[in-house]
Amino acid sequence: MKNKYYEKIDYELLDRKIAYKGKRVVVEELHYKNPRTNDVLYREHVLAGHAAIIIPITNDNNFIMIKEPRTPIGKTVLAFPAGIIENGETEEEGAIRELEEEIGYKARKIKKLRQVYPAMGYSNEKVVIFLAKDLIKTQRHLDEKEDIEIIEVLKEELKQMLDNGEFETSMELIGLLHYFMYENE
Repeated sequence: MKNKYYEKIDYELLDRKIAYKGKRVVVEELHYKNPRTNDVLYREHVLAGHAAIIIPITNDNNFIMIKEPRTPIGKTVLAFPAGIIENGETEEEGAIRELEEEIGYKARKIKKLRQVYPAMGYSNEKVVIFLAKDLIKTQRHLDEKEDIEIIEVLKEELKQMLDNGEFETSMELIGLLHYFMYENE
């Protein structure tokens, strides 16, 4: 669905340089010219690629979540399986792969719920939120150093956690709000 208020930016790119290149992100420094004011604007962009987050629901209507340490905030969080969409993968393929890697399930039914830009003020990262149902147990394929615990949470408990403001992670919050507003049967 197109949003009539979103349009291509008309700033003129004057220069761009890579300030940092890591394994997962690239940081660029850029200068733009605003054609309406002739101001030169300095920006830093974190290029982080695209990711998928998957909300897996069992046949018993329980949610499969993961408990994972997140070093940038210094906390272990309750989250949904998620990961980077690799080059050459569709969004759905990336979501299906990440689901199996992290929790050891394949989804016979996967539905794209929405996409969001979690930090558009400085990053191009796009996160696509999926709902996964009709799950088949397979085998986990964790990356070598991933520290992930699988937790099955009752739908009612998750709703109560949401109502109590217990989720601080944006993708879980957006995914759960969408689910309980539009997908909840």
